Amino acid sequence: MNFQKLKKSLVLLASCMTLAMAVKPSFANEYPTRPIRLICPYAAGGLTDTLSRMLAKRLSERLGQSVVVENRVGASGIIGVEAAAKSPADGYTLVLVSQGLASVNSSLYKTLPYDTLRDFQPISLVSTFSMVFVANPEQPPKSLGEFISMAKARPGSLNYGSAGNATMAHLMTELFKDEVGIDVTHIPFKGESQAFNELMAGRLAGMFSTLGGTLPLIQSGRLRALAVATKERSKLLPNVPTVSEAGVTDFEVLGWYGILAPANVPKVITSRLNKEFEAMLREPEIRDQMFRRGMEARSSSQEEFGKLIRSETERWKKIVVKADIRPE
Repeated sequence: MNFQKLKKSLVLLASCMTLAMAVKPSFANEYPTRPIRLICPYAAGGLTDTLSRMLAKRLSERLGQSVVVENRVGASGIIGVEAAAKSPADGYTLVLVSQGLASVNSSLYKTLPYDTLRDFQPISLVSTFSMVFVANPEQPPKSLGEFISMAKARPGSLNYGSAGNATMAHLMTELFKDEVGIDVTHIPFKGESQAFNELMAGRLAGMFSTLGGTLPLIQSGRLRALAVATKERSKLLPNVPTVSEAGVTDFEVLGWYGILAPANVPKVITSRLNKEFEAMLREPEIRDQMFRRGMEARSSSQEEFGKLIRSETERWKKIVVKADIRPE
């Protein structure tokens, strides 16, 4: 190749690179040009749905484009997540997931129709929430330490409740049992409210539950909070000790929600979405709305959220296998 041809080739290459660099920012600035769908894998009216609508409203305001919540229910949330995984990778479909859907299901189901790490890319963590151990205020145990003592004195005779088989309350109690060396019997219900009724009726010794779901019952005196499963005391329950303070060192379990997009969505779009969620989750109004529902607004980088999903998958896989937990 002579010098003139080489010069022309270099000029052409430089022009292409310049064009490519110009296209990316333009693509990012144009997005979104039509409504975005945010899939909520659960029915309307619950905490997940409320969070979905809160985030959708604010994201819509920030992007200047409608963000529509679509409740895709069924199979404990699996149908909604599968629908998101099979959507076009164009940035117009997002899904709100909990750690159960993102990190636990891969150990529970042999034929799960999605793989979180393969079929999705993380956008951002959006919130965490505390789990609290509650008991009947009219009968023992009066403390978490007393619950442990009762369980050790009468192996297998105490019952604990949960919102259902393989829920976070079930998984974390099995982890708790393993760490403190007790034997208590799991009684699953169809949601926390049914379990609360049994607990208030005196037919359960205690249970872990979501702080947001339990708070009204604690405040009204119908349930007694014995410990929160976080490293620090909850601002909503400042007088309730942590599980570690109650004698179970370094025990912490946080519930969490995050946003995923289908794999192969252009990086320029996912980066834009991450920045929008990061900004909105710093806003006092959003933080206050979450706080009043027992949640803490918490964003992350895409890489940090991906790392959390992987670490949580490994953590709960060990418990699922050891306790032989199976889906209903």
